[in-house]
Amino acid sequence: MDYQRIVMKAGATRPFRALAIADVHLLFADGRDNRTKYDIALRRYGEYVYSNIGRNVPYFLDALLYAREHCDMLWISGDLIDFVSEQNLEVAEKLLALSGVDYFMCAGNHEYTHYSGQHPETPEEIRTAREVVPPHFRNDINFSSRVVNGINLLAIYNGGLTFGPELLEKFDAETAKGLPLMILLHCPLYTPGLRRFLKDAEAEEGFLPGDPATPSDAATEAFIRRLKAEPLLRGIIAGHMHAHRNYTDELAPGTTQIVLGGSYYGCGAVIEITP
Repeated sequence: MDYQRIVMKAGATRPFRALAIADVHLLFADGRDNRTKYDIALRRYGEYVYSNIGRNVPYFLDALLYAREHCDMLWISGDLIDFVSEQNLEVAEKLLALSGVDYFMCAGNHEYTHYSGQHPETPEEIRTAREVVPPHFRNDINFSSRVVNGINLLAIYNGGLTFGPELLEKFDAETAKGLPLMILLHCPLYTPGLRRFLKDAEAEEGFLPGDPATPSDAATEAFIRRLKAEPLLRGIIAGHMHAHRNYTDELAPGTTQIVLGGSYYGCGAVIEITP
């Protein structure tokens, strides 16, 4: 794959390189799950592989190989799986482990849906998704931090297009470390340029957190204001919009936001983090 290359002067103590991807949407289900999930897997396979001319599994395998051979890390900004199933979680966990790649990941909205929005979910299914999925991955995909070469990497879940009120305190604890910050989110934050890109290039009018035209809840708006005002924040790596190519913009002065196109289209970015 000829991944886009992006150089970010983020204040690293030593340069390192990460392959960033989002929206793989693995579509595996077997007899351990119910027939509804199996039927959805077949239908969604048509959407992600034929209708969209996507190749989610081959492109994911390519990303694992490329990251192992050419990068120091793999960053996944959510929606590695399309829905919660025994086989989806098994395949995701085993492929990541067998590849030997060092990865860091945040959850997307599809990490916590049983039916990809194609079928009603019971309160029990909604609850169990948040319990059974995270243990399959190395880092806490809801909120976690990791320091790499002087850069504090954060994975923050915002798959519901909101930020919870507890995040301000957690974020303040991370900024207290005094290190440059890079954040993996699933849903990108509003900028006028991103809105124009989605409308003109993708004919997409989807909701973007922080859009002044569609105000969100108070906690979400407060957290976005906090992000924009944080001088240590160097970059946000997001996905979710399923664009056919990546889009890069400035969220705030000194803060770059990279919105990754769908991995099942072959999109991704090699991000070189420099001093």
